[in-house]
Order: sequence, then structure tokens, then C-alpha cells
Amino acid sequence: MVRAVIPFRRPPRDDEADAFVADRLRDEQGQPISPRAGQDEVGEVWDALGQLDAADFDLDDRRSSSGLLSRRGLIAGGAIAAGFAIGGVLLWNQRPVAYQTAVGERRTVALPDGSRVTLNTATRLVARFGGDRREVVLEAGEALFAVAHRDGAPFDVLSQGGRIRVTGTRFNVYRQAGFTQVDLLEGGVTAGSAEDGSKTAVRLAPGQAVRLSPSGRPGPIFVAQAARIDDWNNGRISFVGASLTEAVAEMNRYSRTPMRIATPSLGRLQVDGVFEAGDTAAFARAVGRLHKVSVRTDGRSWTLS
Repeated sequence: MVRAVIPFRRPPRDDEADAFVADRLRDEQGQPISPRAGQDEVGEVWDALGQLDAADFDLDDRRSSSGLLSRRGLIAGGAIAAGFAIGGVLLWNQRPVAYQTAVGERRTVALPDGSRVTLNTATRLVARFGGDRREVVLEAGEALFAVAHRDGAPFDVLSQGGRIRVTGTRFNVYRQAGFTQVDLLEGGVTAGSAEDGSKTAVRLAPGQAVRLSPSGRPGPIFVAQAARIDDWNNGRISFVGASLTEAVAEMNRYSRTPMRIATPSLGRLQVDGVFEAGDTAAFARAVGRLHKVSVRTDGRSWTLS
């Protein structure tokens, strides 16, 4: 997505108000600030307003004809603008932000809290951050999270009816039609229903995985697919004893030139090997050579028969 940035002229501002807003922005971004003793965020704004009287909000008679505000009016405006800027920062942090990738694309983004997430092919997630709230909704696809630890601020990933909650860890979430798979690589997570909370949740240890039903109910715990996650994160797809049906479906996730199996019996063939994600042409030709399968293309797709 390309964003157009349109420059605009700001009216003159009071130095104290500007410094105050800058402090609030640094605080929201987790950067150190030097608080002014005896004043809180709201108090600073109201203190500035309290030093003004009604006349401070009027135009200076001597300068009104030129359309210029008096110095006192500018101070009042600066204090009011600071108040609105504080609210604007808080509202901005509550506004959801969407990230997505196209078919065959991978993308790593830095989230506002310092966490990082790598989106796999055809993935969309929506993030909302504000105060102690850190929440991401995985609407489609697969994402690898490296979550920054923050005391008292859990990090939630929602997928279908499931909730994965962490404080600081590295894990993979893959949303599919019938389930969501959670693979834990480092740290610890709980995974269960977003509705029932801890009643149905299971806790994973590093190297463990679980699948959540569309309602968020966890199934049995099994070994995490660390090698598969490392492969897609590096643009590879590997198969060990996979059926051709499974391999074709996985390869098609990464390509706008998909494959189809015209002869159903071919779907039972076993596939082993490492392939470049998105290169369905190389995969189709390799299957054709190894299994004596007919391979045809019309430029838009590949047919195996």
C-alpha cells in the first residue's frame, strides 16, 4: 500500500504545549521522558488553561483586522491543541491497523510494542494496540510472531473462535478452513477458546503444537513443525512422504499459476524434496520426470495427468 503524505502548515504553537505533546508521544512509544514534578497528563493541560481568562480566547483588537491571533490566544490554542493531541494519540493507538500479503509474498512488520511478525503468503491480520491492550486477529493465512515481553500486558492472537495468549515468546499460527494450528518455538503460550477463556485452554511448552477447532476447542498436543516453519520463513517448501494431493495444495498456496491433478489416482503418489515457494513450474516438471506423469500448461495453470 502506498500512502500519500501531503505537507501542511501548522499554526504557531506554544513551546510548553509542544514539549508536552512530544513527551506523550515518546511515552506511548515506550521511550524515556523526564516528567515534570507535581503534574499529570490532564493536569498539565488544565493548568495551562487555568492561567487564562475569557479575554485570552478573543482576538486582539489591534490585530484582528489582519486576521492574526494575539499571543494570549495562541497560548490558549496551544493548550487546547495539546489536549486534543493527547486524545488523538490515544485514539490512534486504539484504531485497528491491517497488514496483509499477496499470493507468494512474505513480509515482516514491526508492531507498535516492539514485537515483530512475519506474514506468509496470502495472509491478513488486524492489530490493535492501546494502553495494556495488545491484540491481533489472524483473518487468513499464517504468521510467525516474535513477541516483546511487557509486564502486565499480555499479547493475544485471535483466529476463528480461538485465542492464543502470551507475554513474550516466538510462535507460529496457521489458520486453515477446519482448524487453526499453533506451533510454539520459544517461551510459553496458552491456547483455547476465546469465549471460555482458561476453562478450555491448554499450555504449550517449547517444541509443542496444538490444533484449535473453529470454536477454539484444543485437540491433542503434538510435536511442533519447526522445520516446516523455518522453510517457509526462508522461501522454501519441503516434503517428506507427502501425497501428491497434499504437495500440490501446499505449492498452490504460493503461486498465481496453480496446479491441478486431472487423474485422481495420481494424488496418492508420494513426494519428497525441497522446492522454491511459488515455483510451480519446477515442481510440476520434477513430478513429471520422477513419476512419468504428463505435464501440460496453458500459461495460466499446470495440469498433471
